[in-house]
Amino acid sequence: MTIDAPPQPRAAHAAVQPQPKPRSPLGSTGRPTTAQTAQHTAFAAAGEAAEPISRPIDQARAALPADLLADDEIIIMWLKPSPLYIILASLGSLVLIATLTLLLAYLSALSLPKAAWSDTDAFLFGATIALIRLAWQGLEWWNQTYVLTDRRIIAIYGVLRRSYFHAPLQQIQHIAVVQTIRERAFGLGTLAFATAGSDGYDAAWLSLAHPFQIYRQVNNAIDRYGKRH
Repeated sequence: MTIDAPPQPRAAHAAVQPQPKPRSPLGSTGRPTTAQTAQHTAFAAAGEAAEPISRPIDQARAALPADLLADDEIIIMWLKPSPLYIILASLGSLVLIATLTLLLAYLSALSLPKAAWSDTDAFLFGATIALIRLAWQGLEWWNQTYVLTDRRIIAIYGVLRRSYFHAPLQQIQHIAVVQTIRERAFGLGTLAFATAGSDGYDAAWLSLAHPFQIYRQVNNAIDRYGKRH
């Protein structure tokens, strides 16, 4: 199922008197103040379910590369794929491994020709290969990080070779929620992002829990911050 919906235009507002600009939006360290962080965290959670969607915001900067974010850039959401991604992304390989294991076990039971392995050997072999496949997929899950800030979206991928994608909020032209059959069965979904001038989707946040809530939060951030930077 695919939901295609470009960011909603801002509603017209009545004219208001301009307010004086604060002297400094940051603390003395040049980083967002505690009040600012709390305000943006509240914005990220406003109107959503009681179950947290984002990982703890106060741990995000320590987990991300030191020079990835600007000092005054505020994190709204910090996400990873659902842990079920490890199983779902490996499912095709696991089915193939199980089929091969059963075939080897069946051949070991035949009297002619005499197999060089037993059915126990076949199952141990299959279990070992399955564990290796799941371990690799676990590493991929661990190394995937998705971030929404007040300036941009970020996607980080890769185990041996790291890839960093980021796009300013004002360049995000289209967001789609895509659910494969596997994802839909577990309430997961993938967010795909298209930027200005691209013919397709440039990046994706894979196998997210609460995909439609995250979709709304990203759209809200674009509406709120997309014209500011």
